[in-house]
Amino acid sequence: GASFEKVAPVSDIEVALEKMLNQVKEIGKKVLVTIDEVTKSENIKIFTSSFQLLIREDLPIFLLMTGLYENIHELQNDSTLTFLYRAPRINLEPLDMVSIKNRYKEIFKIPASKAKRMAKLTNGYSFAFQTLGYLCWKNRDFLEDETALLPAFDDYLQSYVYQKLWTEISPQDRKVLSALSGEKPTKVKALREQLGFSSSMMSVYRERLKRKGLIDVSHYGYLSPTLPRLNRYILDYEEL
Repeated sequence: GASFEKVAPVSDIEVALEKMLNQVKEIGKKVLVTIDEVTKSENIKIFTSSFQLLIREDLPIFLLMTGLYENIHELQNDSTLTFLYRAPRINLEPLDMVSIKNRYKEIFKIPASKAKRMAKLTNGYSFAFQTLGYLCWKNRDFLEDETALLPAFDDYLQSYVYQKLWTEISPQDRKVLSALSGEKPTKVKALREQLGFSSSMMSVYRERLKRKGLIDVSHYGYLSPTLPRLNRYILDYEEL
């Protein structure tokens, strides 16, 4: 700590933050803290505990965290951080396919029909949208036939997303996703019979995979994977 004009030094970080935020409050400003890819780490627990104390003092500090569903859920379930349950939570939906199509059309100066085919390859998944755009930008010659980029597109998805995802979900989750790896949406009843699940058990896994953002339940009575070309990765994985 340090002292200025005979002010006692600050030895506690929470006291220092409180003093600073009071100064911010006096000049009518606010502080927004943003944390990306949040997980239940010791540092996050310490920070959120301090944040809870600061907002109790009605100080102008706000928090925006983003992360995977299971990581946010684990953090909220911590017995010392239950105040997070009262915080508004927004579940992000896939990107709008029309917007993706229009963006590709605008950037690459291509016909709407080609931009539409490219948008469908992404399935609204933001990483796929960025990756396919990057590959097209680096390989303009392939814009004549976007399918020529599919091997590289698959490699990016598998290396940066699907390999990690597949190793982190439970064997039963994998079993359900494997049964959904066909080209078309699967009837829930047919899937349940194929897996030998009871109705209640099927409901549990349906809800779990839905919350993880791995299956689409928007068509009544049918399920399908949400991630683009995940079915191809699953089939290749099971072959090996």
